[in-house]
Amino acid sequence: MKKRNLFILMLSFLMVFVVACGNNKTADNNAKSKDKVENVSQISEKDKYGGTFKGRVKSDPPTLDPAHSTDTTSSRIIRNIFDGLVAFDKDLNVVPAIAKSWEVSDDSLTWTFKLNKGVKFHNGREVKADDFVYTFTRILDPKTKSPRVWLFDGIKGAKEFSDGKADKVSGLRALDDYTLEITLAKPFTPFLSVLAMENAYVVPKEEVEKYGEEFAQHPVGAGPFKFVEWKHDSKVILEKNEDYYVNGRPYLDKVVYRVIPEGSSAFAEYEQGSIYQEVDDDLPAGQIKRIMDPTGDFAEDFSNIARLGTFYIGLNTQKEPFNNKKVRQAINYAVNKKVLTQVVLNGVVKPAKGILPPTMPGYNPDLEGYEFNIEKAKKLLAEAGYPDGLPGTYELAYNTSKKNQSIVEAIQSNLKQIGINITLMNMDWGTYIKKVDNGETQMFRLAWIADYPDPDNFLYVLFHSDNAGPGGNGAFYMNSEVDQMLDKARAMKPGKERLALYQKIEKQIVDDAPWIPVYYYTAPILVKPFVHNYVFTAQSALPLTNVWLEPQYQ
Repeated sequence: MKKRNLFILMLSFLMVFVVACGNNKTADNNAKSKDKVENVSQISEKDKYGGTFKGRVKSDPPTLDPAHSTDTTSSRIIRNIFDGLVAFDKDLNVVPAIAKSWEVSDDSLTWTFKLNKGVKFHNGREVKADDFVYTFTRILDPKTKSPRVWLFDGIKGAKEFSDGKADKVSGLRALDDYTLEITLAKPFTPFLSVLAMENAYVVPKEEVEKYGEEFAQHPVGAGPFKFVEWKHDSKVILEKNEDYYVNGRPYLDKVVYRVIPEGSSAFAEYEQGSIYQEVDDDLPAGQIKRIMDPTGDFAEDFSNIARLGTFYIGLNTQKEPFNNKKVRQAINYAVNKKVLTQVVLNGVVKPAKGILPPTMPGYNPDLEGYEFNIEKAKKLLAEAGYPDGLPGTYELAYNTSKKNQSIVEAIQSNLKQIGINITLMNMDWGTYIKKVDNGETQMFRLAWIADYPDPDNFLYVLFHSDNAGPGGNGAFYMNSEVDQMLDKARAMKPGKERLALYQKIEKQIVDDAPWIPVYYYTAPILVKPFVHNYVFTAQSALPLTNVWLEPQYQ
């Protein structure tokens, strides 16, 4: 009897112990979760320092030289190695960087920048005003072969220098070690935003001359992180700059960007914790609903940022029958953008009504655009002289991508409904963009993400007749009235009047229909909850200067 009672007592104790352990485990987990949230605000400044940020890029960077950067992959890394006169904040306002202040003359031509003292390149030398004169002159020098010359060719004397008629750019002057003067040939309102682009980030002459064409493989800047190693098609490694002029150094000790081309592989690595950030438009389609579930596994990780970008189908306005405005309008009415964005693109993006995306100053929410209307499309075709649809078959060119293929296939199906037969032409990027630039396509798929947050970068670059072809105007759109308005707008003072003029310009372009604006870009972002201050703007990721990891993940 005693043994039986003892056994029952021990069994009861064991059951209580097991339940208690289970409850304690749950309680511990809840406590940890609760402590984690509460302790974030309690983490001392000292404890924020340390650790390695494990990032991902989709492809090997084409370059790490600011003078040659034209893509988002290169930009993401360059912005951490280099720094410029000014920078963008999270809202894309231009804020001081190496320049602590600036003034512009009443005629909007002369810009004077006062530099911070004590800013150092990674080789230990102080940054001076002469370094910016060298940096901008280098971009304008034909020997550099920079694709970004157009950003700086508005500086006084730039053309004479580029043409070999002058040995220096007259509009670039170092008044003293810490004062830089830039004079423009004519007013250009977005100039300050141009200076916030990574192409304007300062480089040291001695390092460029030391490495020559190999400078891109051995970048030396004045940014928050120093370059350590670049294993092509594998990874780029950076380390903290102890002498960084902002707060002495960044929080992180090291940054590793791994090259992971395939979206599914990158997502798997993110789930496993091998990378901390997944910022791209190639999240696996089969995982999108799970990722976007507000009560799911990624509720804390996921956000979808509206970007300064528009995906479009261009129509070569110089080729028949696309030289007929009514044909172009009919094609616009025939594309069901709502179904395309909801079904083909999983509702991650918004259908586009116009050229300028919602995050761009001057965006017009009242712009009507072209709603899906098959009957109206057929009526316009008939008015254009094609009551039975267009005769023959027309080519829609696109560059290799599963997403691009899905989109153009949907558009091909839409246009068939109004009697337009489309053949899809899939090409590698190099061949493809050359054909677009040379006007050798009839219809083509492209997208534009703004270089700087000003409507000029969309409307002037992509629709001014001076830029037809390689300049950006692949539709070879020509409208002298639009040209005149664009020329006027880029020289106007900032304000409502200028933005109203851009809205008038956009409305005219949309009516002329050289594009089918398909959707506005977004950036689906996954960032681990223990990573703090990672900021992805409507344009790109900010430098990792203020990013820190919770101590247990360092």
